[in-house]
Amino acid sequence: MKRHVNSSLTVLVCLTFFGAMLTGCKKDTEEPEPEETTGAEIPEPEPEVEVEPVEEPCAFETVYFAFDSSELDSSARSAIQSAVDCYRDQNPNVRLLLTGACDPRGTEEYNIALGERRAQSVRSYMKSLGMDPSKISITSVGEEMASGTDEASWALDRNVSTTEQ
Repeated sequence: MKRHVNSSLTVLVCLTFFGAMLTGCKKDTEEPEPEETTGAEIPEPEPEVEVEPVEEPCAFETVYFAFDSSELDSSARSAIQSAVDCYRDQNPNVRLLLTGACDPRGTEEYNIALGERRAQSVRSYMKSLGMDPSKISITSVGEEMASGTDEASWALDRNVSTTEQ
């Protein structure tokens, strides 16, 4: 019986020993202990990149004129001022072509001359605002591009439009 007690005692000691070992071991699912750092391992934050707003391209609004006139009204002057300010800031070396147009009333020769006076009026005002007149060309199409059939639509035919060259 002594032998049976010794072997039972041996089994009991072994089970206690292995049980203690199993409860003392870390499980694989546990997080590893964090390593000590000096702070040099932390990456520098990337500098913030300032996104500048995209500038809208300069737009020269079409300038309209009264019947048989080449005089600029206040809305035409305002539109020209805005365009000149934009070109001065964004594209000071721009070259422009101003095209004067008329409604179909009047002779072809008269309308060609009136369209040219209108374009020259816009060019002169742009020059007074500081634009280099050597970078502004003018032309006239007279009544060639007119499409109006009544006073309201003829008013749209009487204009100066601009093209960047």
